Amino acid sequence: MIYFDKFYRVFQNTLQDLYTEPKEIESLFFLLTTHIFKCDKTTILLRLSRKEKINFFIYEKLIKKLWELKKNRPIQYVIGKTYFFGMKFIVNEKVFIPRPETEELVYWILQDHKDSNFPVQVFDIGTGSGCISITLKKKKPEISHIHAIDSDKEALDIAYKNAKLHNVKISLKNIDILKNEIPSKSNMNKNYVNIIVSNPPYVKLSEKKLLHPNIVQYEPYKALFVPDEDPLIFYKKISFWIQKRLTGIVYVYFEINQFIYSDIINLLKKRGFINIEIRKDFQGFFRMVRAIYSSNKINKNKL
Repeated sequence: MIYFDKFYRVFQNTLQDLYTEPKEIESLFFLLTTHIFKCDKTTILLRLSRKEKINFFIYEKLIKKLWELKKNRPIQYVIGKTYFFGMKFIVNEKVFIPRPETEELVYWILQDHKDSNFPVQVFDIGTGSGCISITLKKKKPEISHIHAIDSDKEALDIAYKNAKLHNVKISLKNIDILKNEIPSKSNMNKNYVNIIVSNPPYVKLSEKKLLHPNIVQYEPYKALFVPDEDPLIFYKKISFWIQKRLTGIVYVYFEINQFIYSDIINLLKKRGFINIEIRKDFQGFFRMVRAIYSSNKINKNKL
């Protein structure tokens, strides 16, 4: 007979070589058990204290999931979901797992534009799970248009499911921005405020050894890495497109590689972006930047 407290000990013993912090193992335990039993943490704690029995078939499912964790598979992929801004998002190996620093980037956007009186359209470039686009639409439903762009059709399938889950309407576009230009009619309406947000691939291949094994083994390679000889490739492409196609005021928000933040700032300055601001994430690393671009000289004087 299998009891909750016995499974807890099995869980700890199985993962102790992978995760040295007991609190991390405990967190994984509650994420898995609350998912399998469809309950909250308090219920699991009560079942542990009462040493309740676990149904054999459920126990088999738990052991199978535990074995996946033992193989370094991220808990988010094991249970098929994660949380972003307190909202549930479907994830699998086709999309990058949303991180807390990306929440900070979205919060920055929301704070900057909470009192906007102009129609706003957003381009989320490299949308992945759709977490940025969907959160912006949920928190700021008055946004006129959101264009969620990704080069991977399977990633867009996940974004579509998440948009449906949260009952929001966003435009999903399958575009590889390194090969094709993003279509835009925004230059026909100078009253639009354009927001460009992107968490593009920015980890240099030479930095691969710095990442946790579960990231390298399971998260999508092309959502992570850029060549060492051109680590700014996506920032260059996006900033060039903004210069070429967008008019009016354009706000751009990037998540960035902490090791090359000065290169990104210099790139934006050379491309004519102004009011450039860089921020640290909750860990104290330079991980996000905001800049403004305007093709209109009058607008530039007002910024």
